[in-house]
Amino acid sequence: MTQTKTISVLLVDDEVLARERLKRLLQDERNYHICGEAENGEQAISRISELRPDLAILDIRMPGIDGLQVAEHICTMTPAPAIIFCTAYDEYAIKAFQYQAIAYLLKPIRKEDLLSALKSAGKLSQLQIKQLQEQTDSNEQSPTFIARTWQGMEVIHMEDVFYFRADHKYVTLVHKGGETLTDQSLKQIEDEYPDQLLRTHRNTIVNRFHIKSMQRNSAGHYLLNLSEQHQVQVSRRMVSEVKEALNKL
Repeated sequence: MTQTKTISVLLVDDEVLARERLKRLLQDERNYHICGEAENGEQAISRISELRPDLAILDIRMPGIDGLQVAEHICTMTPAPAIIFCTAYDEYAIKAFQYQAIAYLLKPIRKEDLLSALKSAGKLSQLQIKQLQEQTDSNEQSPTFIARTWQGMEVIHMEDVFYFRADHKYVTLVHKGGETLTDQSLKQIEDEYPDQLLRTHRNTIVNRFHIKSMQRNSAGHYLLNLSEQHQVQVSRRMVSEVKEALNKL
């Protein structure tokens, strides 16, 4: 399982006391690191471009460029930071969510509400996912897999993937960096990469690129040998299809 990634957070609010309160709420949360602050929208845009935070906590009403305009700018970035709006006003909620906001919190912010929002923001925003998928589509030489893990999203190059193995409601992705647990189903993954992946068992799909050979052991079971001495079982039902794939390698 991959190591927990610290989420970098930029605080944007024109009130010093509001920023100080957010810092107090997060001071004991080791998974989150406040990488910077901004006291207005113009400064926020500059800091976001400079610091590239994973997450921006935005006030909405600020002098000059407001939080919604900052969010509009964020939507042009690749990848884009996730957004949490923290405001004293509730009338901007519909507009705020047009910018793919993870949460819309009303001041005074309660710690449990903030942490709940941060847990969701630990995942890539829908905008980030879309951008990463577009990058994958435009770069056929190096496609990537976006794993939805319990820690958030993890981007893994498909060329580094050996195989996917289903276990109950989760799938383990075995790759050059180790193992990653994702909540996507094998069917979803198989449908996303039909030319690169091959089904070998009802609970296993492998990367065709890493297939080396197939053998039959003394018990009569078929085993597929992959790169770096990885080995997976081939079900009897899938043997002919795997043999056909081997002939095309």
